[in-house]
Amino acid sequence: MYESFYGFRTNPFTLVPDPRFLYLGKQHKTALNLLEYGLFNRAIFTVITGEPGTGKTTLLNTILEQSQHEVTLGVLSHTHAGLGSLMPWVLMAFNLDGKGMDSVELFKTFTAFIGREHQRQRRVVLVVDEAQNLGAAMLEELRLLSNVNNGRNQPLQIVLSGQPGLRGLLQRGDLIQFAQRISVDYHLQPLGEDETPAYIRHRMSMAGGARSVMTTQASVMVHRLTGGNARLINQVCDVSLAYGYAERAPLVTANIVWRATNDRRAGGILPVAQHALCDLLSQEEVVAEELEVAAAASPAPPQTAALPLPSAEPAAQSQQSYYEQGLALKQAGSYKQAIAAFERAATDVLQQVRAMSQVALCLSAVGRHEDAAKELVALLKSRQGTDIERLNIRYFLARTLETLQRNQKACELYMVIHKQDPGFRDVGTRLRRLSPGWSLASFSSPTWIKGFAKYYSQRLRACF
Repeated sequence: MYESFYGFRTNPFTLVPDPRFLYLGKQHKTALNLLEYGLFNRAIFTVITGEPGTGKTTLLNTILEQSQHEVTLGVLSHTHAGLGSLMPWVLMAFNLDGKGMDSVELFKTFTAFIGREHQRQRRVVLVVDEAQNLGAAMLEELRLLSNVNNGRNQPLQIVLSGQPGLRGLLQRGDLIQFAQRISVDYHLQPLGEDETPAYIRHRMSMAGGARSVMTTQASVMVHRLTGGNARLINQVCDVSLAYGYAERAPLVTANIVWRATNDRRAGGILPVAQHALCDLLSQEEVVAEELEVAAAASPAPPQTAALPLPSAEPAAQSQQSYYEQGLALKQAGSYKQAIAAFERAATDVLQQVRAMSQVALCLSAVGRHEDAAKELVALLKSRQGTDIERLNIRYFLARTLETLQRNQKACELYMVIHKQDPGFRDVGTRLRRLSPGWSLASFSSPTWIKGFAKYYSQRLRACF
């Protein structure tokens, strides 16, 4: 539905564990390397655990897809304590017929299959998903099954994937022999707040998106609502993009994410806690996002050739402008590097206003509100930019001054804005809050307007 509106070739947040969408953050890269190590070094038992939705299945699908020409794969995914003997289910995982066989015949059938695959120089890999549902008796069956391996050849490898309860099960004293045969194990944690925006951008990029369609704070909001759980991130992003499409919003904001998630949560199925918007987003972050939205809405300058990159930059970014690099770094939360990129972009006079606006946004995002205010003041002094750009700069300067509790100066700026455009954003509301005696009617007197213009033009020249 929203794919074409936002420029995607396919749904970027499908719940299908597709290896193409695997995001190799620090944890997932480590887990993938360990899985590769276990698989290609013929580890008898490999264990990967994590909370539901952390990406275990996608990791497994990725490594098994890479090795599909070298292994024969069987997946046992519907595990539960009532399975009885495990051997019939193991045979079914490899499409082997064990109907009517007793336990000895089942074992012989499986070992014969292992022998045939070994002669074909293929290893047999059994993946047991949701392995926390296996009891001690079934795990002991798996241990005995692994005895088909001998000291020289390891034709059978077993990968256990499960929730944290699997680790507790394997730590039991009666399973010590099993635990001793585990060569590789790793526990996946949820994504961190710095990784979630990168994860979201990666999914969008893999779906064909040429740009990010969520603000930095929208991505942060997704993390705070989901705790970094990849599956929940996908669900929240999917419904948020649908809401953005319904509102024809060019950028999905934190407010859209919050409203979409609350509506979905109200159905009682999406497992996210209810939070007030003000508990999830600080005033500084609100200001930073509004500046980002305003900068994105500003008319883009004529296209110029991409500036050369320092040699330390990845080659894949060699075709991007410094401004585009800055946006990507800012989205990733790398504000220091983003500022450096925007400052280099600002050397192009056509990009100076929007680039330095982004510098102010980054400074505000890291709590450097004084520096952000100085950058905005410098932009006003330069007298560059379109009328709407300058209105936005003045507005966000006022918001920054509010954050710094300089309400009188903020009020003065809001009055200047109101004079230029009475309906601009929420200026009227902010004036009423900061100056209770202020009212729209006070602007009706021509004499008052002349006095206002003379007085505040002097004050603003003194400030800027």
